[in-house]
Amino acid sequence: MNRGPRHSALREPPIRFGKNCLVPAALVLCFLFSLLMAVLKPVPHGNQYQLMISLTFYLLLVWLLYRVKPEWVFQKGFLAAVLLVGVALGVVGLLTIHPDVEIVRHYDSAFVAMHQGQNPYACGTIFHQGESLQAVYGNFNYPPMELYPYYLARLITGRWNVGIMTIVFLLLRGLACWVFIRTFPEIKRRYLWPLIPFFLFDAIHINSAMTFLALALILWAIRKGMDRPRTKYRVLIAVLFGIGLMTKFLIAPIMAAYYWNKFEAKRLRSLIDIAVDSGIAVATAVLIMAPYGVVAVFKSTILFNLILTSRDTMTTFFPNVISGFFGWIGASGLYPVIALALLVLSVLAAPKLRPFSAMLAAAFTFLLVAPIPRSQFIPIVLYLAVAGIYVNAEKSGTLPPDVLRPSPPAEAHLAHL
Repeated sequence: MNRGPRHSALREPPIRFGKNCLVPAALVLCFLFSLLMAVLKPVPHGNQYQLMISLTFYLLLVWLLYRVKPEWVFQKGFLAAVLLVGVALGVVGLLTIHPDVEIVRHYDSAFVAMHQGQNPYACGTIFHQGESLQAVYGNFNYPPMELYPYYLARLITGRWNVGIMTIVFLLLRGLACWVFIRTFPEIKRRYLWPLIPFFLFDAIHINSAMTFLALALILWAIRKGMDRPRTKYRVLIAVLFGIGLMTKFLIAPIMAAYYWNKFEAKRLRSLIDIAVDSGIAVATAVLIMAPYGVVAVFKSTILFNLILTSRDTMTTFFPNVISGFFGWIGASGLYPVIALALLVLSVLAAPKLRPFSAMLAAAFTFLLVAPIPRSQFIPIVLYLAVAGIYVNAEKSGTLPPDVLRPSPPAEAHLAHL
């Protein structure tokens, strides 16, 4: 995943033994470790070890697609397989959604608190489901942008249930898919549409749709900024990252890697640019948190997920690679420090990588060090990988000719501009 000069073609060098094999070796070790954990089940109160297995397996597949076989995204066989998997996931997912799933009651109790004028991040009345399926009450644990679209749906429909929730999920993911098509208008639709069912339906029962839409918009703006470097796109990207920070936490490491990738030791001005752009993003996030109290949101979201002992009292614990290891050896108190350190190291490596490789590396690391296996982010990571493949191939001039749509007439192009 190393790169040459900043202005060279964005084509990755071939795989060689040595440091280029660190990533696949780490992913294989993580997969083997997850298998070992599933056999031994060594973590007290640990549940559903298969989630860790599926997460590490899918991450390895995404890495192989992005790094070893990027041309697969242009192969009819691969696209047909992804299409069939997406449709199957849709059928299974929609048929197996439980009407009384925890997340429905979690959101409903947050809506009740808001109707009563309470702060859902500090009221202590939000429903959680403990390990023994008992009701446990605490605070709302998702950032504010994971609240607004569902609260709006509740206000519009006057009701809240698993059906309304699923419809909102599909609408948000559908918007993300529409943005995906608009991000690559020069690519023939038949190379894009087969991916849509997977993006729409994988992990449909979990609320990752707003994060998906935020990342889709961010990548659209990044693509625009690459084509036409202008201040307005820099600001737009920063604002969208700020909004994305207030969805689920996957956006945070992706944003850090994106901006730190721009650091150049020989050009200190790059630090100022990074500080200004990231400052706009953070300011946007603070404005979104402000109505609920920045400290209250921080405690109920970030600290809630980092401190395993307090998290375990509120909800069921599903061991992940790092959290599971420290739970196994009885050193859960060390988990936040090690997890953050590994995540920081992945971000610090960003200047040595291509932009999309840097963002993917940070996303992979986040998913491996997160307290629980967040397999709902796999379609989002695949989306990031496919977008990176398209952009890298376009910049290096390696897009197959039959992938491109016919160029519009010059008059139509000018009218579009």
